[in-house]
Amino acid sequence: MHDYEFIREVVSRIEPNRKVMNVEPKDKDRLVRRVIDNKELPFIIEGGRDRLDRNVRVLVSKLRSIRSSIKVKVLVLRDSDSNDAVNTFDRLKRDVENFISNRNKFPQYKPSVECGQGINAGSFMSHDCVLRYRDGEVLFQFVLVIPSLEDFLRSYGLLVMSQAFMSPL
Repeated sequence: MHDYEFIREVVSRIEPNRKVMNVEPKDKDRLVRRVIDNKELPFIIEGGRDRLDRNVRVLVSKLRSIRSSIKVKVLVLRDSDSNDAVNTFDRLKRDVENFISNRNKFPQYKPSVECGQGINAGSFMSHDCVLRYRDGEVLFQFVLVIPSLEDFLRSYGLLVMSQAFMSPL
């Protein structure tokens, strides 16, 4: 099972009316514009760690036009690729901080970023970060799967199968 199918299934159970799309890079600008214009809040899901990290930077840049009346929350679900989710998050946060410090990317106004304490929940670690732009703010919720979504699903599948075999008829 690919990350996209898993996430689509989870979202459909939480919010049955929410449309989940696997978005191509060429569609990203159009979708971000719709978020800024408060027309919809799409889920943008793309595979691959490096690609996802690049897309976080794209969203940090594109959402600078957000207005204070719009509440935007961006969920970033990412494999930690190791058991050290703290170090993985620290690298990702440094990447965002370096990106917003780049005067070529933000020549007039540099947003600020503040992150809360991480919450560890077994196979997941979550960090809430607020990016404050000149005219609004965006909540980025980084959820790291320890060590990967595939390992989590594999373990979950084995757990479900073992419970099915052990439950009385």
